[in-house]
Amino acid sequence: MKKLLVALPLAALLLAGCSSPAPTVDSVAGAESAASQAEKPAAKTAEKPADRSAALGGTVTYESGVKVTVTSLGFQPVGQYAHGAVEGQAAVFELTVVNGSDEDLEAGLMSLPKVTVGDKNKQTESVSDMDSDLGLNMLSTILPGETQTVKFGAGIAAADAGAVRVEISGPNMFTDKAAIFKGAL
Repeated sequence: MKKLLVALPLAALLLAGCSSPAPTVDSVAGAESAASQAEKPAAKTAEKPADRSAALGGTVTYESGVKVTVTSLGFQPVGQYAHGAVEGQAAVFELTVVNGSDEDLEAGLMSLPKVTVGDKNKQTESVSDMDSDLGLNMLSTILPGETQTVKFGAGIAAADAGAVRVEISGPNMFTDKAAIFKGAL
């Protein structure tokens, strides 16, 4: 069912051929200074597609003013009946969305991240666990000026913790590209 919920909007996006407003990125590490940005010729900046990725802990800001941040909280133990956990633990992340736009933000689909690991971006399983409150909460309507935060977990083996990629749907699934966060746990 979850795959169907994700596949339908993606199919609609592909059929519609929508373009996306360019988000900006506030990165935690490796950010270029404003001076080095000014040194680049305008033509080269215009040709390069907008970077919608950031390091884990960084922030992607969309043209609408919506800001998305994903932070790694490391590995945490889960209950014995947790679904999707690896070796009795889950990689836990915190997703924060700030609605800096002038309109209500229906953020439910942003709560369904795609987490992959390794050079080949092997998809992980989402972790659902009542004991650690993972996979049970979702973002809802976020009014202008409001912030919502949820935790989510992914089944990641400790050996794969060095190369993690988290993809969060854009604020408007028809016009905004997904925000991508990369890093180690």
